[in-house]
Amino acid sequence: MALEIVVQNMNHAETHHFGDDTDDTLFKLCAAQPETSLLRGVYQYGDTMFNRHQLGMILDQIETIEVRTDAERQAVDLLRRASSIALRANGYLLFIGD
Repeated sequence: MALEIVVQNMNHAETHHFGDDTDDTLFKLCAAQPETSLLRGVYQYGDTMFNRHQLGMILDQIETIEVRTDAERQAVDLLRRASSIALRANGYLLFIGD
């Protein structure tokens, strides 16, 4: 099962819900990042949550992701969109693993 990506507001209420593709492209991109990247910490089999402070760093790290395919480009765009929405809401980005 692919990752689910949930944007929550500052009160942890869900405002947006997205999903990774069936090939787990977003998860694979996150797992391929350097060990110093927050994205590397996205857990495939459990939940991972990022707060407002971390979202700013994630948006910076997104710009360094090397994209080779259309699927990867779409995954990065999804991550950028979800992170931006959560940051503007002073909220959280939650990854729900299988």
